[in-house]
Amino acid sequence: MVNSNKIKNIVSESIRKVLKEENENNNKIIDLISFLHNAQLPLREIHWNTRNNALHLITDETIKDLFEWEDTLAEAFISDTKISVKINSTKPNSNEFSSILKELINLTNSIKTSMNESDNGICAVIDDILEGCNKYLYRGEFK
Repeated sequence: MVNSNKIKNIVSESIRKVLKEENENNNKIIDLISFLHNAQLPLREIHWNTRNNALHLITDETIKDLFEWEDTLAEAFISDTKISVKINSTKPNSNEFSSILKELINLTNSIKTSMNESDNGICAVIDDILEGCNKYLYRGEFK
């Protein structure tokens, strides 16, 4: 005969583990939304202060995409989780165009590896961010 308390403990531990992983994933997504928001200022400064026309144009496009990704990701996150988003202090460690994009790619990849298939809306935005960052990195090499 199976001990019912033992089963309850196993189930409770499994539920705690799932909730902890879900909470960690939610925090990572909020960090990504915050990064998208907070990266716009250093990119604006690059945009306004460069004498390189190609860099001026590519930062303008990048800023517009960051804003769109931030908004779309926040809306998908709120829709999926019913959790409100508060921007935190997660921001780039650099003020250089390619370094900011590489940080964004690393942060986004760390989230992508922990996502499950039920997060379709969020996964689609994650894929858009990675595609866009790689495009801008590639185009930035020829500025």
